[in-house]
Amino acid sequence: MNVRKSKKLISLVCVLLSAALTFGGCDHGGGSSSSESAAQGNTTIDENAESWAYIHESTKEILRLGSDGRAIFHGNAYDYSRDGDFLILKDADGTETKMRFIEKREGQMLLYERTEYHYAGSSQPNGIIGFWQGGPEDRLSYEFTAKGTYLEDGTFPGHFTEDKENGTIKLMYNDHFEDAYLYYELKDGKLIIDYPWPMVRTESPAEGK
Repeated sequence: MNVRKSKKLISLVCVLLSAALTFGGCDHGGGSSSSESAAQGNTTIDENAESWAYIHESTKEILRLGSDGRAIFHGNAYDYSRDGDFLILKDADGTETKMRFIEKREGQMLLYERTEYHYAGSSQPNGIIGFWQGGPEDRLSYEFTAKGTYLEDGTFPGHFTEDKENGTIKLMYNDHFEDAYLYYELKDGKLIIDYPWPMVRTESPAEGK
């Protein structure tokens, strides 16, 4: 099961459990704590740093932003800065990763993670129309059709609209997931997609109950 699929399925289970059991959220107490994440990277980040998690795993830290310009993302240490709507991470080799983020309300944001896709269809692509694969071992995919339908990761169908001027694609899932706005770019024969993941300030296991 690929990462995006597992995230979506966990999110869907949380929604269904919340509706059925009227709990406030879906807690996974076995996730890494902030201190555990820091142990994998730079342990000097201050204790008052911003700590962020995916909304469906609110106790598992994914991103930590210190007031000293240091960050941890997926267990790796970086220097970071903010430039308008972008978070810029720089690793020890000086390689920069620029990530779009949108603050929705206090304690919540959308963090856009980038994936490059190569065309894997039987014919030539027409813009974004066609079958694209990417991510680790090509486990992620999009198939966009001229009829305005799409299939994500071979599992999640829906309809889409494309805004070429602003470089966005709106995905309207047939299932229980919220609509998603992707940022995209066609470059050197690749489809580059920035996908939005809802993030919340990290809760401790006790707070998440």
